[in-house]
Amino acid sequence: MAKKRDSPKLIKIKDAINLIHQQVSLIGIVLEQREPKQCRTNDWICTLRIIDDTYPSPGFTVNVFSNTLEELPQIKNHDDMILFTRIKMQTFDSGKRVSAACNKRVSSFALFEGEDFVCYQCTSNFHEEEALYKSAMADLRKFFASRSEVVRALQSISYRTEPCSVETFSFLREIKIGKRFDLVVRILHADEDMSAVFVWDGTDAPPTSILAKRSEEDKAFSSLSVHTLLSRDILLSFPTVGTILRVSLSSHLFRRVKPGDWVKLYQLLCEVDKGSWVIKVTNSTVVRLLAQDDRLVEKIMRIYDKRLSSKLGHIPFWCFPSPPGLTETDENCAPFVTLMDIITFPKVTCKYRCIVRVVTAYPWQVDDFCSNENRLRVLLTLEDPTATLEAFLCDKDAEYFWGLGFQDTETLRKKRNWLLGIRESSNFVAPRNPPWIECCILSYYTNKADPWKTRLYRIFGTRLLN
Repeated sequence: MAKKRDSPKLIKIKDAINLIHQQVSLIGIVLEQREPKQCRTNDWICTLRIIDDTYPSPGFTVNVFSNTLEELPQIKNHDDMILFTRIKMQTFDSGKRVSAACNKRVSSFALFEGEDFVCYQCTSNFHEEEALYKSAMADLRKFFASRSEVVRALQSISYRTEPCSVETFSFLREIKIGKRFDLVVRILHADEDMSAVFVWDGTDAPPTSILAKRSEEDKAFSSLSVHTLLSRDILLSFPTVGTILRVSLSSHLFRRVKPGDWVKLYQLLCEVDKGSWVIKVTNSTVVRLLAQDDRLVEKIMRIYDKRLSSKLGHIPFWCFPSPPGLTETDENCAPFVTLMDIITFPKVTCKYRCIVRVVTAYPWQVDDFCSNENRLRVLLTLEDPTATLEAFLCDKDAEYFWGLGFQDTETLRKKRNWLLGIRESSNFVAPRNPPWIECCILSYYTNKADPWKTRLYRIFGTRLLN
């Protein structure tokens, strides 16, 4: 009969770092997990940072190797516990620093969550008696009495490759094209394949210039607004104030986050595509989970709550406290709402007042605004920091808006150019920066049997003063 292998004796991290080239077993709380990467040998590597009561800061690094991405640790929560057996201690950085290697051929691991330390993942070669280690896990949990203490340990050191004495985070309202930045945001939604997440921090991303060639301006504006990518049912759970941006990413980078989580995102890059912000991850991007009571999260929510409590809270930050008086409306007493307010409003039909930019018109040529039935009709794409919305402007509402009949096409062309931010100059490619205007919008339906699917919008009671 084969002799049963003795369960490995646990040691503390403080003692383990002195046992270079030896195999050790230890338990730690997971603070952070770096993005998994594929090695030259086609194996996968994932770097964890763990702590225990003898080594609460800056945390101990363990490199986990596996044949497949799925066999790497799939961390659920930022304070879960991990048990490593027979990991090998080693040095790097010319012997100045110590880490450990967890290789499946020799080592094993198991992940535990909750107060009862339920094991939710372990390697196939993990054969230890879990009950033997629950006492040690309970002692470790007592030392870190609350999740916030773990998070404070997490915040005690930067985890980027380059040292940084002070972490500096941007709001979404501060992002700029081509510059790398760090964010603290809430995950509102994630695609099923984790190819993208939608993030929010309660602030308004800056308006962008729209760059388009003349040959492209006859086509409909290609919006990357969040509401065009998600169903209304999902949007109903979103805040209606503040920009929601889509972050494109590799499927494994955000696999341990879920909607509702607050995260720190390091080393992001912003681009603009046809007037819409696009956030991209870089090779240096790092994701770090935060607790709800983290000081940065509390600061963001204080700013957001203060904004909502204000009568002007739904006005875009970039035209605060009001647009420059370029239009007047017939609904002066109605409160301002955002376009996301309109999209998610519980009733199909309603009247609204909002502040927007007009980013495109269809048809593009003013000669085509008038139909064969002598109806003045144009479809405008409206934009604010929360969404884009297509709204019709036609008949008497259009004549009232433009302040003239449809026969004066030259004046109409000048007004259209001013509204869309088109310079009265040349045929060169030129950026457009439409002005902010106040307008009234009516939502309605065209089929009583299916009102939500046939819901449309039109502008009414609004007049240009230019």
